Amino acid sequence: MRRSAAGLLAFGLMLSPMARAARPERIFCNLGVFTKAERARHLELIALLKDKVGEVREVSGGYAFRYAPELLGRLAEWTSLESKCCPFIQFQLELEPQPGGSAWLRLMGDDEVKEFVRTDFQPLIQIAQQKGRQ
Repeated sequence: MRRSAAGLLAFGLMLSPMARAARPERIFCNLGVFTKAERARHLELIALLKDKVGEVREVSGGYAFRYAPELLGRLAEWTSLESKCCPFIQFQLELEPQPGGSAWLRLMGDDEVKEFVRTDFQPLIQIAQQKGRQ
């Protein structure tokens, strides 16, 4: 019995570094993927869309941000750029029936991605929450 317990412990210790090595590092956005022009446009869109957000909802797997429907094209352009530097986020755009419906941008993923969005998009979340209280 003692030999098998020691063998299991040794086997467990051997697997532990391999399991850690197989696990991906902390997720992060790689802004180095952009050309100068793409980065400049990305920053322009961030400034525009940050000020235009109307509401935020925490949803299963992420966050949903409400925008006016006329911003759908700019949301799609931002999504195209953002997906280059943050490919681990699942982006969803929805246009509700018109006239009168909103455009929704959803940033989705597993628990780690949701935590990343909660942390890295905190300024956008706060602006949307403040607007939602008005």
